[in-house]
Amino acid sequence: MIFDTHAHFYGETLFAHLARRGTVPLVEHAGGRRFMVTPTSRFPLEGGFVSLAERLGWMDRQGIGRQLITFPGALGPDVLPIGESLALVRDVNDELAATCAAHPDRFTALAGLPMAEPDRAAAELERAVRGLGHVGAILPSNYFHSLAGVAALAPLLEAAEALGAHLMLHPGQRHDESLAPKAWPDLAMHRASTIELHAGITHALISLLHSEAMARYPHITWQVVNLGGTFPFVVERMDHIVATRDPAAPRPSAMLGEIVFDCASLGPRALEMAVAVFGAERVMFGTDYPIFTSDVSAQALATARLTDAQRALVGSGTALATLARNAGRRLNGPPAAAPTGGTAATG
Repeated sequence: MIFDTHAHFYGETLFAHLARRGTVPLVEHAGGRRFMVTPTSRFPLEGGFVSLAERLGWMDRQGIGRQLITFPGALGPDVLPIGESLALVRDVNDELAATCAAHPDRFTALAGLPMAEPDRAAAELERAVRGLGHVGAILPSNYFHSLAGVAALAPLLEAAEALGAHLMLHPGQRHDESLAPKAWPDLAMHRASTIELHAGITHALISLLHSEAMARYPHITWQVVNLGGTFPFVVERMDHIVATRDPAAPRPSAMLGEIVFDCASLGPRALEMAVAVFGAERVMFGTDYPIFTSDVSAQALATARLTDAQRALVGSGTALATLARNAGRRLNGPPAAAPTGGTAATG
């Protein structure tokens, strides 16, 4: 059984909210078809975007037994002003829960949060985890593009810690950034959807490593998508720079803790490198369905030069262990507060 840990859920609840909008993100109609218009793309709403039967059939053909389905990342509705985003994310989270309840052996969910106000985001995370059964939430990674950005999420991260939540860092804008499509001089398909996107993921990972978040919130499990962006390729240079310029500082390669990484949309050579850098116990299978509907991810897992044990961990073992750890943390509650002047426990 393969566990797909990076897949998104689009439903009629989301479409109904976005159809009322006149600016990105929105749903528009043309030629008798519906299209989603996002900050980075425009695509028809058909197939797995709208049909659960189509999704389940595709999963069966790929050998995927379970999906971790999320509020759709990178679209922007979760970073709209609170007056619009709050009702939208609550309604979509409810639909996610209903989908999981109808297919409990196939789906596990990550909620969307109204990111414009961390306190409201914290409250919705608690409702989603305690009330709806979601295991955590998807967070736009641009909030992690600086240490100050991570610190500003303290109310949300404190709630996630108390809940033992699983948090996925996924490309997406902040609420104070423009959602208007970015103009590129050329080659936008590559510059936006691969180069800038993966550089942004790497920024988020480095901020997470150098923030106090993992030490301060040890009951959170962290997932960084797309194999951590460019990190596996450049981490040796990072270590080299630290050794040259600040020898007493920790090396990034030694700071990963329990972070896990999915391999969504990437191929066998990238997967091999990630397993070599991170270890298979930190790498999980992912597809980015329904954005991608080919068998690239399944073929990457099947053909990558991995041992059988490594392939089993990537295919499902790491995901199952991570979510079991996450569930145990939810059951056991947060750690006791450190004594005054003491150091928070690390996970």
